[in-house]
Amino acid sequence: MMDTVTEVKRAGGVATIRLQSGDVIKAPSALYLERRLRPGQAVDGEAYRAFIRDKGYPHALKAAVDFLSLRERSEQEIVQRLRRVHFHETTIARVMETLAGHHLYSDQRFAETWVSRRSRKYGRQRIAMELKMKGVSAQTARQALEGLETEEELSSAVRQAEKTVRRVKGDEQKLIQALVRRGYSWAVARQAAQAALKHTEDEAE
Repeated sequence: MMDTVTEVKRAGGVATIRLQSGDVIKAPSALYLERRLRPGQAVDGEAYRAFIRDKGYPHALKAAVDFLSLRERSEQEIVQRLRRVHFHETTIARVMETLAGHHLYSDQRFAETWVSRRSRKYGRQRIAMELKMKGVSAQTARQALEGLETEEELSSAVRQAEKTVRRVKGDEQKLIQALVRRGYSWAVARQAAQAALKHTEDEAE
């Protein structure tokens, strides 16, 4: 059924096409540039949606690979990225199958990289929560966190405590609470706070 384009706006990698009937079509900008529409132009909305579904794969694959080139990504991050610019679900599923077949993403690899990077500033509990939000399974997150040595986490907590100790004016409880908010366990936070306070006292002597 033919309709008429009333407005086209492009923002954030998405083309929003409004039709006279009130229908709205959202298309990835890369696809829209292949088949541009102008206000006043006649268009079959269903046919245009079929075009988005059938021709989106190479554009979606490129978008996913470019996204992965910046750093490791979880499966959920990639899917959300493609959904954000309105690639069709069948296109996204095909892209994810291709990426998996070429080992271009791995939740295990992503989790290990995330733990390595985030453990410089945060404790296990915070990192585990972040991984959950990224769509990583509890088992995969647990396996990645097993690679974080206790001594390494404590050293990280001490560094954060030493940065915070003056802000809390040497108050041990406030210092512990600040570290707990960063995801360190109470035991690690207490040990790190005491080490930082002692270091501050030694410097003052």
